[in-house]
Amino acid sequence: MTRFDPGRGWTLDQARDLVRQGYSVDNVAQRTGFPAQMLKVAVADEG
Repeated sequence: MTRFDPGRGWTLDQARDLVRQGYSVDNVAQRTGFPAQMLKVAVADEG
């Protein structure tokens, strides 16, 4: 698996936690630097 580091100090787990807390995927993507699609897939895989 390729690691993706947007260089903003966030991990993918932290970004996923924000989405789980109710923040929109687009908002989290903008703040963390992770692509929205990556966050959507990561959260969908859990559910």
